[in-house]
Amino acid sequence: MNSHRKTAIIVGVLFLTSTVAFMLGSIRIQSYFIDKHPNINLLIIGVLLEVYCGVAVAGIGVMMFPILKKFNERLALGYVIFRIIECAIIIVSGIY
Repeated sequence: MNSHRKTAIIVGVLFLTSTVAFMLGSIRIQSYFIDKHPNINLLIIGVLLEVYCGVAVAGIGVMMFPILKKFNERLALGYVIFRIIECAIIIVSGIY
């Protein structure tokens, strides 16, 4: 298996798991605030899922950098930077 295929598989898995983690995390956090008798464990699980989503989003950018660098290094670096910014926004929104 060549390195581009490995990278594609890893990026695909990160993309899918980050999407699912964000959806499940959002549902858990919202259900904590909607319920009359909230369960703190739902909130903790929701926040942890959103933190994972943020880390996975940053991982996508890092994994794509070597491939994108071959075409344009500045744009590849910009992609990684914006993915890291997205990671920070997701984590902050999950915590607050």
